[in-house]
Amino acid sequence: MFKVTSRWPHQANIKIEWNLGRRCNYDCTYCPSIIHDNSSPHTDIDLLKSSIDKLVTLGKPIRLSFTGGEPTVHPHFEDLIAYAKEKGISWISVTTNGTRKAEWYDQLPVDQYVFSVHFEYDWMRVVNTIEILGTMNKNIMVNIMAHHKHMKDVLTATGRLDGESIPYAIRRIRWTEGNHDLFDDMRYDIKDLQWIKSKEATIKGNCIIDDEEIIHANDIIKLNRNQYKGWSCNAGIESLMINWDGDVHRATCRVGGSLGNIYHGTFTIPKDSIVCTRDFCTCAADIPLTKYANNSHST
Repeated sequence: MFKVTSRWPHQANIKIEWNLGRRCNYDCTYCPSIIHDNSSPHTDIDLLKSSIDKLVTLGKPIRLSFTGGEPTVHPHFEDLIAYAKEKGISWISVTTNGTRKAEWYDQLPVDQYVFSVHFEYDWMRVVNTIEILGTMNKNIMVNIMAHHKHMKDVLTATGRLDGESIPYAIRRIRWTEGNHDLFDDMRYDIKDLQWIKSKEATIKGNCIIDDEEIIHANDIIKLNRNQYKGWSCNAGIESLMINWDGDVHRATCRVGGSLGNIYHGTFTIPKDSIVCTRDFCTCAADIPLTKYANNSHST
C-alpha cells in the first residue's frame, strides 16, 4: 500500500470537524471524560458565529461537521446551523446520538446526519428515529457501537437497518489507548468478534487505496490497514479540527500540535502536508485524507 485518498473530489475543500463542546446527555462508559461530561458550559453563540465568519475567509469551500460531546444539546444549535448556511457554507454534517425527535432533525437545513447507536441507552428509540428519517429520504449514515455486552441488541439493530436499506458501519468499542486489538478485542466472544470483522460497511466506500481499491474508512480500521506512520498526509490542507475550547489542529489525530485558537483569533492554516507520527490512524474522518508512503510520493 502506497497511497490513500478520498473517493469523492474533496481535495479542494477543507473538511472541518468542530467539537462544539463537551456537554453530552449520555455518559457512555467507553467515552473518555476528556471529551464529554454533563456539566461543561455551552460555548457562547456569538463566539461560535464569529468563528464561522473566520472560517469563510480561508479561501476554500468548507465541509463542516459538527460533533461533541453531543452538539445538538447546545441551546442555540439551530441558530448556528442557520447562520452557517447564511454565510455560504453549503455542506453541513452533524454527528449525533439520535436522542432528538425525528421531526427536529428533519427541519434543520443539514446535508448529512451521522448517527451513533449506543447500546447502554435506549437504542430502540434511536433506531426508530433513524428509520423515520430514512422514510423522509434524509442522507443518513449510522455507526453501530458494538458493545461486547450487548451483541444480541447489535444483531437486532443491524437487522432492522438492513431491512430499511439504511447504510451503517459496525464499530468495535475502543476502551484503551495503544494496541486496540490486543486490549479491546479480548473483551469480545470470539464468534462475536469474527462476525464484526466479517461485516463490511454498507455505507459507500469513501477511500481509494493505491488508485484502484474502493473501501470505507471504518473497514480500513477494522482490517488493521490503518498504519501510516512516516507517510506524508494532507491533514491541515484538506482538514482542520476545532476542539471544544477553540484550539485548532490539522485533524482529529492532532498530529503536529496546535495551530492556534480560533476563539482567540490566533490560528493560522498550514500550507504543507505533515509526516504522520502515529502508530494507527484511528478516526474515520482522518483516513480519507490524501496520504502517501514517502518513498512513493508524487505531486
